[in-house]
Amino acid sequence: MDYLNTTNLALTELSAAVIFFNIFLSFGLSLLIAIIYKKTHRGLSYSSSYVDSLVMMSVLAAIAMMILGNNVVRALGILGVFTLIRFRTIIKDTKDATYLFFSLAVGMGVGTANYVVSILGTGALLAIIYFLDKYNFGSVAQDGFLLTFIADKNFSSKFYEELFGKYLESYKLLQHKTNSDGDSEFYFSVAFKNKVRPEDLIRDLNENHGIRLTDLIVGKDAIEY
Repeated sequence: MDYLNTTNLALTELSAAVIFFNIFLSFGLSLLIAIIYKKTHRGLSYSSSYVDSLVMMSVLAAIAMMILGNNVVRALGILGVFTLIRFRTIIKDTKDATYLFFSLAVGMGVGTANYVVSILGTGALLAIIYFLDKYNFGSVAQDGFLLTFIADKNFSSKFYEELFGKYLESYKLLQHKTNSDGDSEFYFSVAFKNKVRPEDLIRDLNENHGIRLTDLIVGKDAIEY
């Protein structure tokens, strides 16, 4: 009897060790995912709570899969629950949703003891993400500026065309609209010539009394993210 009790205790301790191992492994892998997300994130929609969710989602998925075991039907059910949570949550960037499923998949892999697939898969996908970010894969915008200004009804486009020819290497009209006062709002993507100071263009634009509220936003991320 004592022998049986000792054996059962050993099995319990082993199970506890596996549980904690899975939890900490899923935590470590999801932490790497969160770090790469922070380093490669672009745009203005960054959320620290979302980064925390990436880590918690993976650990939660690992725990759920350990509870469900190898029951495929239940596993698909829990995946459906996570998917429902995803689509009930507003995520502006498609890549954010991809990271969420990435973290979920890693947690499910660890929870089902597929350690090799989880570790190698995480490493490979993180390397791919870093490569895509480093070389700006998929980007169509060039580094430059976003120029905006408002002009009155009597403003002639020849004025800014002459200035643009003087200061800019290239420019593209992104949007032109008329506001409720009848004034025109212009939005340009611009790239300056070498050895040209952006403030000189702003100064010359502001010297025209028909132009007001001139603004120059630095960086590609202002128009693409």
